[in-house]
Amino acid sequence: MSRRSARDTAFRLFYEYSINGEFNPATMDVMRDCFDKGMNENAWEFVKRLIEIYKSHADEVDAVIQVNSKKWNISHMAKVELSILRLGVCELKYCDDIHQSITVNECVELAKKYASDKSSSFINGVLAAVIEANQTADEPV
Repeated sequence: MSRRSARDTAFRLFYEYSINGEFNPATMDVMRDCFDKGMNENAWEFVKRLIEIYKSHADEVDAVIQVNSKKWNISHMAKVELSILRLGVCELKYCDDIHQSITVNECVELAKKYASDKSSSFINGVLAAVIEANQTADEPV
């Protein structure tokens, strides 16, 4: 099964985290046993990888979102959008094996599926700003 399905599952786990403040292993077990039976081991490893990245870098990921969301305070963002952005920033900052345009496209698709009509533009704009900031930071001075 594709990374798209894995991202969908990871999004749902990130969403639960945004509500409960923790990643509940029991939720992952339920998803694996009941809802996402078609996902192969590679897809599950990708889900776990994204969760571990966020656990290790939560403050940095949230700071990147805050800086690049311009006029939006992270504490006032809808939990769906925040969850998608967390997933996207984890990929953009820590998954060098995934092309940035794929990450942005997949996050925009998640927004279209789970969020409001304007959310996909917001997600696209914030993630584009993250990419631009990363490219500017990498340029020699």
